[in-house]
Amino acid sequence: MEQEKDYKVIITNEGILVFMIKSRPSEPEKPFLLYDGGKHATLYRGENETIALDYLDDRLPPILNESDKVMIFELDDEIEDLLRSYEAPIKHIKKNAFVEDL
Repeated sequence: MEQEKDYKVIITNEGILVFMIKSRPSEPEKPFLLYDGGKHATLYRGENETIALDYLDDRLPPILNESDKVMIFELDDEIEDLLRSYEAPIKHIKKNAFVEDL
């Protein structure tokens, strides 16, 4: 599992969270976000690609708890150009084993 250390999050006027992460080489396959109500979330991009979104800002857990989806924007290395965007449903779980040791 990768850790996304320099991600950014914006909240749209409609209250949708947009996670801005660095782009990966492959296209996402049925992406979703695992979230257990804590300070970390896990983006599942595909069968062999999971990304930890560590240390969520304190504003985000209440929004994530009430949401059923997020938007993902994948940006180039300079964080200037949008290379792809997609919706990721949130799967609310009791305990996120992917981020237990963070």
